[in-house]
This record gives sequence, C-alpha cells and structure tokens, in this order.
Amino acid sequence: MSDFEKKLLGGALQKAMFEAYDKPGGAKAPDYDLTFFLNPKSISIEKSMILEEPKTQGNTTEIKWTGTNPIVMKLGELWFDTYESRKSVRTEYIDKLESLVDYNAKMHHPPVVRLIWGDFTQKTTKAPEYQFYVEKLAVDYSMFLPGGMPVRAKVQVTLRQVLLIKQKSATDAKKSPDHAKVYTVKRGDTLQAIAFAEYDDPRQWRRIAETNDLDDPMSLRPGAKLLVPPILK
Repeated sequence: MSDFEKKLLGGALQKAMFEAYDKPGGAKAPDYDLTFFLNPKSISIEKSMILEEPKTQGNTTEIKWTGTNPIVMKLGELWFDTYESRKSVRTEYIDKLESLVDYNAKMHHPPVVRLIWGDFTQKTTKAPEYQFYVEKLAVDYSMFLPGGMPVRAKVQVTLRQVLLIKQKSATDAKKSPDHAKVYTVKRGDTLQAIAFAEYDDPRQWRRIAETNDLDDPMSLRPGAKLLVPPILK
C-alpha cells in the first residue's frame, strides 16, 4: 500500500469500486471493473417525478403524475494515484474510466455499472435497482512527474440510473388510461384531437367513435358528453 493510500485511508477517503455489467440486469463484465478512493461526503442523489398538464381534460385543468425519472447520482471526488509506481494514472485508471462513457461495439451500448461502497449500497433494498450509465465525468490531474506524466487525478462523475425492463414497463403502464372518462366537447374539438389528448395517439379516435355510436365523427356538438374508454391490456 502506497503512502498516499495510507494517508487517504487514515482520513476521509475510503475505497469503493464500479462493478461493471454487459447490460442492465445482465452478466458481470470484470474487464471494466474499477477501484478508486471515494470522498463519502460528496455523494448526492437526485430523484424526481414527471408531472404533466393534460392538453385538454374536459373543461378542467389538472396536474397529474405520469412517471418517475431515473435517479441521478453525483460523485464529487474519485481519487487515483500512481506516484510510487511511476506509471501514468491516465493509462492505468482514467482510460478505463473513460471507456465507461464510450459506445461498446460488442455490447451495442456503454457498460452498465453499480457503485459498490460498504453499507451505502450493500444494505439498501434499492441496491438491485442501482445500475447506472456513467453519463459525465470531469478529470482534474493534480500531480505530474518531471517529464509531464500525470500520476494523481481527482474525478467528478455523474451517473444516470438504467431502468430495467420490468421497472420501465411499470412506469409506462401508468401513462395510459386505466379507467373510463367523460369528456365534454368544446367548440373546435375533433375526435383525433381528443384521442391525442387522452391517449397520446390520434389514431385511437375510432375507439371513442365506436363507444359513443357516432355516425359522423366529423361533426361534434359543443357541450355533448363523450365516454372515453380505457385501453385494457
């Protein structure tokens, strides 16, 4: 263990790693695993919901939840050091870190990673969901040998959660109507416009026309009540 590592381990920084996978929920890809020193005070997590205001909702307006955005995790200080070995910290570590941002021809996407750091990730019920793409990184080289070789680097990393298919399906299911609605026709409305507002798909206008026995879907009477059926799966 180098003097730098001893100093870090005796202070605020602790060892952590990115465990790589070939795809979300897939097999491990150990060639992309990366160990580093992490400042535990620098982790921030952002989680937000998707709120939309329907384009038309009868004669009323409401804000409704339509999903949850992927988690964004920001790691402010990842440290790498090769001073004692006199090797380039760039070729030993940073190139591998940058490969997590690049397209992989074999995988058809960049590798997926999980942050492994003690109780923070191993003892949370959400650990299986904490798979991420490395979305962004910024490298600060802070020590060089006389010839210019970098031997110490601090990195800021932004991770964006990769939703597994079952998670994304659960969110997408919330976006489609799951119960019938009564819509009050306004002047200028068309069935295509109503279908787009209710289903995000104007091609569903026939569903509304058939449900309401409309002989002429082009002539809607303002004030008329239309039953908007659910899309059952």
